[in-house]
Amino acid sequence: MKTLPLTLEFGSQRLPASLDGQLYAPTALLALGLAMPEDWAAFAQQYDLEPAADDFGAGPEPTLSVPEFAALAFALDTPEARRWRKRAQDLLGRAMQGDIRLAAQVAEANPDPEQRRWLAARLESTSARRELMSVVAKHGGQGPVYGQLGSISNRSVLGVDSATIRRERGVKQTRDGLSSTELLRLAYLDTATAKAIQERGLQGNAAILHLHEHVARTERLNWNTPPQAG
Repeated sequence: MKTLPLTLEFGSQRLPASLDGQLYAPTALLALGLAMPEDWAAFAQQYDLEPAADDFGAGPEPTLSVPEFAALAFALDTPEARRWRKRAQDLLGRAMQGDIRLAAQVAEANPDPEQRRWLAARLESTSARRELMSVVAKHGGQGPVYGQLGSISNRSVLGVDSATIRRERGVKQTRDGLSSTELLRLAYLDTATAKAIQERGLQGNAAILHLHEHVARTERLNWNTPPQAG
């Protein structure tokens, strides 16, 4: 079965790619100012490339991964490669400044709708956590209460602590390893607790933690209770 090609867009550049994201080597190299070398194996060895191939409609043909393409952009000294390096510098600067338009462009380029949903859930979760931390600080929360709030949420939704999640799911940041559903449940807990703290005018670590435990317990019971048949 042939792998149907797609196109990856980088600014004004459009590079043919396989469904698993491998770039069609002849076009990718041309974008870097190089013709396809006659001895692909020797070229791949020179630049430490994986000599992979994919079917773009005419049988197996050489490919480059996106990281390999980026590495070549920094290794070659063609005018085209220098332009790619300048583009990379601009992107890094925008990323360091939190350019939301860049984030939107990256998200829109991702073909997986579930991953885009995950990003929306991640942003919702992050926003809810920041709001909760702000409310807690205004209502006398201090010291270890911030970590304790997160621990209560993690154990309620995930069943384990954040260190276990990071180890089991192979991530450095806990939320990087969570599903969209888990992220939205955590966002709900933070939002509900922040609202209740303000409505009840609670003050101090003990009162805040007691309330959050109640919110988490109620959410967990509701989540685990199957809906009644109509």
